[in-house]
Amino acid sequence: MRLLSVFFGLLSLAAAQTGTGTLAGTISDPDGHGVPTAPVEAKNAATGRVYKTAAIAGGSYTLSKLPPGMYDITVPPITFTFPKYEQKGVAIQAGQTAKLDIRLAWGGNLGTPGDDFSLLIRQKAKGSPLGPAPRGRDGKTDFSAVWTGNAPDADAPDLLPWAEEITKQRRARGTGNPSESCLPGDNLLISPFIYKIIQTPAVIAILWEGNVPGIVQIFLDGRGHPKDLDPSWMGHSIGRWDKDTLVVDTVGYNDRSWLRVFPHTEMLHVVQRMRRPDLGHLEKEITIEDPGAFRKPWKIRDVWDLAPGEEIAEYICNENEKDVPHLK
Repeated sequence: MRLLSVFFGLLSLAAAQTGTGTLAGTISDPDGHGVPTAPVEAKNAATGRVYKTAAIAGGSYTLSKLPPGMYDITVPPITFTFPKYEQKGVAIQAGQTAKLDIRLAWGGNLGTPGDDFSLLIRQKAKGSPLGPAPRGRDGKTDFSAVWTGNAPDADAPDLLPWAEEITKQRRARGTGNPSESCLPGDNLLISPFIYKIIQTPAVIAILWEGNVPGIVQIFLDGRGHPKDLDPSWMGHSIGRWDKDTLVVDTVGYNDRSWLRVFPHTEMLHVVQRMRRPDLGHLEKEITIEDPGAFRKPWKIRDVWDLAPGEEIAEYICNENEKDVPHLK
């Protein structure tokens, strides 16, 4: 009887396997070299379920056990080296292997060896350090460290018509970001730069390269937001602890900054839930609300990696950017 059960179990497993398909191929850079560890995602167009894997040595990848149907294939941005890749409408059939070779484009580093400092740091780190998250004298999780940020691949916000039109104009123009004129350009802290967190029981300071002024203060002393805030680029941030999660509430933004390429109003309200699940990672769940520009809240999930041995360097935008007149 037991043998019959095993036999029918194997038959069921085989049937389940033949009822699915496979996607395979290679991920390469513009010069044809494989990109190992590159993440690849397949989203089922009917169910919305996302299947993930990563390329191995030589850039080859395999996504198996995919239910038949149409899929949108994505390789999220990889620091400054490669922008997002997307291929819609890839058909997966039961019992068959679909082949899709992915050729990535160069990003902001123009393919110059060593130009993408964020990628170099990741390569040097060779994986995040293992161990539990440290704690301060007050027993709270200690975020103090130097971190490498990411450029999370989030869906676009649901914009009101005027904001959609502004976004189209900005994309068509290709210039105009405030950071091109040495003004703040990353008020959500979702760029692949180096960040440093300095934590005390009363305040947390986040410093980072590549931005002006390059600092955010999160007050933990129980104060609220001032009643009459002067709008600013980075807003006013207060925090509270929810067990091991730091909940950061930020208001008081001006309407001059860009949320990536998207516009916003002075009604912008950002809530970040930050936690350090282990030694090597800092997770952030960001909820962005602006009833003047968004139809509904926009949510982004971001993960920072610990950067052992790294330090933030001085960043003087006016000295780094000598081509501003040509960008106007």
